[in-house]
Amino acid sequence: MQPPPQANLWRLNANCNRVRCEPGWHLDAAWAGRLRDYDLWFVWAGRGRMITSDGAIDLRPGLCLWMQPGRHYEASHDPTSPLGVNFFHFEAHQPNPGFCPPFEVMNTAHTEFADTVMRRILALRAESNPGAQHAAEAWFAGLLAELTRENEQRPSSSTEAGIDLHHRRVVHRITADIRENPARPHAVAELARAAGYSVDHFSRIFEKINGRRPQEFVIEERLTRARQLLAETGLSVGEIADTLGFSDVYFFSRQFRQRVGTTPSRYRASLSTQAPSTS
Repeated sequence: MQPPPQANLWRLNANCNRVRCEPGWHLDAAWAGRLRDYDLWFVWAGRGRMITSDGAIDLRPGLCLWMQPGRHYEASHDPTSPLGVNFFHFEAHQPNPGFCPPFEVMNTAHTEFADTVMRRILALRAESNPGAQHAAEAWFAGLLAELTRENEQRPSSSTEAGIDLHHRRVVHRITADIRENPARPHAVAELARAAGYSVDHFSRIFEKINGRRPQEFVIEERLTRARQLLAETGLSVGEIADTLGFSDVYFFSRQFRQRVGTTPSRYRASLSTQAPSTS
C-alpha cells in the first residue's frame, strides 16, 4: 500500500487551471516528452480518449489522471462534447527518486467533492498573499490523500469497478440527502425508485456501501440530529420527535433508549452535569 501524500510535501507550479477544451483541441505525443513535473487531471465534463503507455482509456466526468514524466500520453476529444478539465502541475518539495505515484488513472465516486476542492484551490492560487498559497497547497495535499485512499479501496476488476462506481455515486447522493434532511419520510420504496433500482436490490447495495439497511440508517441519522437538538436547543422532547418525523414521542423515546442507552430527557440532563465549572 502506498503511503498517503503528506501536507507540505507537494509544491504547486504556476500551470494550474480549469478549462473547457476548444473543439479542435488535442494533446499530441510531443507534450508528454516535454513533461518535467507531475500533472493531475480531473475531467468534469465531455467525452474523449487518451492513449497512455498502458493502452487507451475513455475520458469522461469523474476520471482522474496522475501523469508523470517518462510516460506516454496522447489525447483527443469529441468536438460535439468538448472536455472540461481541471489540471494541476506540481512537484515534490524534496524529490524522492524511488517514489511512484499510487495511481495513474482512477475514477472517483466523489465528483462534486473533487471539483469543489479543486475550484477552491484555484481560487486561493489567484490570491497574492502567502497564507492563501500555503492553504492551497494544504488543500491539494489533502485532495491527493483522499484520492489515494479511494483508489486503494476500489475493486480490482475493471468491470466490477465500473458497476461499483455507479452504485456508490447513486448511494452517496442518497446518503447525503438523508443526512441533510433526516426528518423527511425517506420511504425505502421511494429511495429505490429515485435510484432506479428495485427495493430489494437497492437495500442490498445500500447496506453493502453503508453497512446498514436504509431504514436503519434513516433512524440513526434522525437520532444523531436528535442528540444535537437536545444539546443545543430548548425544544421539548415531544417537539424534537415531531420535528424529526417520528410517529409519536413514545416511539421516538423507545428508539432513542435502544440505541443511545438512556431516555432523551436523561440524556439532556446528563449534558448539564458534564458542563465545566466556571468557578
